[in-house]
Amino acid sequence: MKYLTRHRPVTILLCLTLGLLLTACGGQSEPSPAEGSSSLAGALVGGKRSMVSESVQTTDPEKGAAALALLRENMAGEEQLAGAVAYLGHREQGEALPLTSWLEKIFPDLTEELPFLLEIPAERTLGPGYGDLYCIIPRDERTSLAVNHVTWQSQGNGVCPVADEVLYREEYAQPVFVFVNYETWPDEPDTEIGLVTNSGLEVKWYPMTDPSGSPIVPTGVDYAPMLMDIGVFSENVGPDDPEDQEPTGDDWWLPPTDVGLGNTVWVCDGWLMELRQGGGGPNYAGAAELYLTVEGEAEMALAYSGVWRMEDDCLRLEISDGVSTTLNSSFPILISPSGEEMYFQRSRSGEGAPFLPDDMDSIGLTLSYG
Repeated sequence: MKYLTRHRPVTILLCLTLGLLLTACGGQSEPSPAEGSSSLAGALVGGKRSMVSESVQTTDPEKGAAALALLRENMAGEEQLAGAVAYLGHREQGEALPLTSWLEKIFPDLTEELPFLLEIPAERTLGPGYGDLYCIIPRDERTSLAVNHVTWQSQGNGVCPVADEVLYREEYAQPVFVFVNYETWPDEPDTEIGLVTNSGLEVKWYPMTDPSGSPIVPTGVDYAPMLMDIGVFSENVGPDDPEDQEPTGDDWWLPPTDVGLGNTVWVCDGWLMELRQGGGGPNYAGAAELYLTVEGEAEMALAYSGVWRMEDDCLRLEISDGVSTTLNSSFPILISPSGEEMYFQRSRSGEGAPFLPDDMDSIGLTLSYG
């Protein structure tokens, strides 16, 4: 849940709770789903269905419809949102507990506040039935959703995802479950999510999570999220909590700005990275230097120097050892809520940094100064 725009999850939760109470008391049912929204004929086009063989647990359909309607009402106020997502944990292969029972056990608060999660049928449960489980909720009934299985193939300048099977395609999409697994690296999910809203907004997403277990969602203008993370509903909050309360913990990991990252020093595994503000020329935020611990020496040795800047959610480094090795690449990074931790990932073209081991796809750095 790493966004520059916070959506007041507790406020949304309060709205859902009150809305469901009013629905139960007033006896007013929500309108039926839009025509074509959940028909089996359009739900799956020759793709893999989940191997989870179970019937959907019986719930109150009015409560489920009301919760979904209120969630979509909250999304309607944010033009950049194409839908919502929840990361629902990792389900092991061979898990004997039915999926709905498993969800109620792992996420009792979430399934209580969003009961439509227990009503998603088998034909909208995609993938092998094990792996990282996500729920994708389109923005509204007029948003189309495509889910493809992909493999990561070398394209000369790194590896890229190539779709090889359609798992789901629906013009009037409803919520789906997607089981995601990974190839060689943790940032190589075997699934591609595509959403297109009625206004023409298009979002393509390869499901991944950060170290806190929060989805790394795509961002748009001013780093605003293009998918709303509804996993925060599982926080232990209720109607008596203050309206302005935010969830605690490592929920809000964000990409930094040039100003926020300038004049900081980060360390990890014998390396030190200094990012200065200024001194890098007009197209850069500042100068960058990497220092390495040398055995037997009291001081660290300068190993690389150059320039840096932020590009969307990536740290752009253009550095050299002054002899024969240069690095010019952009690396996705996220900063913890405390500002004291950095989650540094291999570039999307497959390049690493000097302090990133070859057998690792990401690494954590700790703030030393700034």
